[in-house]
Amino acid sequence: MSDDETDEGYNEFIKEYGSRYEWDNEGNPEFIPEWQDWEDLFCEIKIYWKTKAVRHWREETLKRFVYSLPSVRNSTSLFHVLLQSDVIYLPQILSLIELPYYSYELREEIWPDGIDKNEIKVDDNADEVDKFRYGLLLQGEDSIVNYYSKIKRCNDVIKLCKNHLRELFYKGLSSESQRYIERFGCYYSHDLDPDKMVEMLIQAEKENAPDFITAFSDCLRQVSNVQISTQSGFSNNNFISAFLNLELTRPSMAGWYTTNLASPEWAVR
Repeated sequence: MSDDETDEGYNEFIKEYGSRYEWDNEGNPEFIPEWQDWEDLFCEIKIYWKTKAVRHWREETLKRFVYSLPSVRNSTSLFHVLLQSDVIYLPQILSLIELPYYSYELREEIWPDGIDKNEIKVDDNADEVDKFRYGLLLQGEDSIVNYYSKIKRCNDVIKLCKNHLRELFYKGLSSESQRYIERFGCYYSHDLDPDKMVEMLIQAEKENAPDFITAFSDCLRQVSNVQISTQSGFSNNNFISAFLNLELTRPSMAGWYTTNLASPEWAVR
């Protein structure tokens, strides 16, 4: 992941969860930022938000907060109002507690015996958000555009980070779309965001898919060689944008193979 993408991810993280000592202690010269560990944990909590362990943790957190308020006459009523409120979500719960120093300590507090994935039960009549939450929202007969629209709409509610969104998006793809992604050879690149995966799949539908994949895979190898030889910060997202926006507008993709990826002119076209 490039420095710019790391900064963007961190800014989004701070926007949602605020600045706290546990992940924002740059004043300490020996501090190693661990916000990504916290982000992974928070995404897990969001995914399992309705399960017994997470529900117990947030109920206990709310209860301790409400019963500590000095001027509340009916703490029980207030507790139940807050518990049912749509505005009390993970950031609000986190604001009520003092976090441990390490994310794994909070994970062990919530799931002392590990996550019980057998607790997840989603029937066919469940809404899209719950299906998405547990990785059960499938592309099926939908076009890649319609499927991704559903994914984005659900994530507007759940607010998973880019990596977790990518995993759930990929998990629900049709087997054909998954094969395209695997043949591109770049699913496991952590700086590849879901938007770029969608762009590739849309283009593969429009073009002759085997020729497109062959050209793309060849170019990805070229980019890897350029990164090694130049030590540039040329991310896969930049590469994919250039590939899709420029090269695939040509009448033939044959010109791609003669493109000099190390040329500065190519990077700014």
